Amino acid sequence: MKQIRLLFSLLFFSKLLFAQAGSTSDAYLLYQGLTGEARGGGGLGVTTFGNDVFYTLNFSPDLAFGKVGIGLDVNLRISQSGQLRQEDWNDGISSYLRLIRYVRYGNKRDSLYIRVGQLDFTRLGHGSIVNLYRNNGSYDARRVGLEFDMDFGNYGFESMISDLSNFNIVGFRAYSRPLFSTDIPILSQLQLGASYVADFSSRANITRGGGSVAKSNGRELFFDSLAIRRGNLTIVGLDAGLPLLRSPIFELDAYMDFAKIIGYGSGFAIGVTGTVPNVMGIITLSSRLEHRVVGDQFQFAYFDAIYEQDRFLSFENGQIITRANELANFSAPGPGVYGDLGGEILGKVRLFGSYQRLYRTPRGGQLHLGARLTELIPSVLFRADYYKRDIGFETDLFTLDDRSLSIVELGYFPYPYLLLSVIYQWTYLAVRNDAGSILRYEPIRRVEPRVTFQFNF
Repeated sequence: MKQIRLLFSLLFFSKLLFAQAGSTSDAYLLYQGLTGEARGGGGLGVTTFGNDVFYTLNFSPDLAFGKVGIGLDVNLRISQSGQLRQEDWNDGISSYLRLIRYVRYGNKRDSLYIRVGQLDFTRLGHGSIVNLYRNNGSYDARRVGLEFDMDFGNYGFESMISDLSNFNIVGFRAYSRPLFSTDIPILSQLQLGASYVADFSSRANITRGGGSVAKSNGRELFFDSLAIRRGNLTIVGLDAGLPLLRSPIFELDAYMDFAKIIGYGSGFAIGVTGTVPNVMGIITLSSRLEHRVVGDQFQFAYFDAIYEQDRFLSFENGQIITRANELANFSAPGPGVYGDLGGEILGKVRLFGSYQRLYRTPRGGQLHLGARLTELIPSVLFRADYYKRDIGFETDLFTLDDRSLSIVELGYFPYPYLLLSVIYQWTYLAVRNDAGSILRYEPIRRVEPRVTFQFNF
């Protein structure tokens, strides 16, 4: 009888803690700080692409009207000879559509969320298949994608399309809360999900069929004429999530994911997320700790921040490098760990960090760091984002190469409406053939001094 009374006491206590069914346990969304406020900016600058110098006119406001948001990104880059940069206008009507960076309704985790345009940090579920995916390989090859999510309470879905012009990558996750209509504490919020993500590009699933092999930064170079083309690349997954605790000072969730890359391997993860909500207006923190078991020929977050850049690389000598071939050679990685932490401090500092380490493979590391400082130091702005995958050793953490992505901006406000800044980017440049088709993306360093007029409305 004592055990039964204890069980009912725990259930009653849990019900009191479940005053709020939703969760704010999301380190990256917390870091992004999606408040829906409107702000604008425009300015003058100088941009370098390799050895080429361009004068830049920029207008990039983020407009918000209730739940509706519109982001523009108008860049006119003028060469020293007075010509517009040709690569900015190579994609026909897409070159003009990309001036509208995005149009959205709501934010991620709202009951209705729609975003059309540039996808900057797309994720499905817990991120085991699609995590912080970006649909634009470079500024010169921008796409119009779609995110569309709906949550009806007892069921819902998340979806994404990388490019509405060709539907290359399509992702869909459906989920159900089978006990939602009951009043059972904790269990009423049990969520079960299933995911399907496929890349239908003809370049998505190409592996080496034979012939000689060379190496480039640890990856195989092989001749396109000897490649095996397997059609689309598909990943399916199952997941379950359960909010364990809701209180004014702490939230705790548990989850598990299973994913299978069709024709390749599978992986399993079990983890917890915890959040300390806004405490006296000083600090909000969210973190995740996940144990991962990775089989042969499997990679977590296969569709990541630089997937578009390294899906397929073609060189003038007929050799290629593909992400699918790298996957095919990924063997016996074994267990590993993933963790992330994001937070906001005093409304002036936002931080994010995540890291994956696989215990038995030397190239299984993934690192993502972000920081945004506004008014922590009066009149000073600082923001930085850095991503790197396939880290072999900790000495490689901050080595910029063809598996890295970075942006850093340091600025000073001499007046509230005027920002003087320098932007440094490690990004990618589309290399095209004579017909205008993209052969590959090559890393490029860009440095841009900028004078920006900022305004809030």
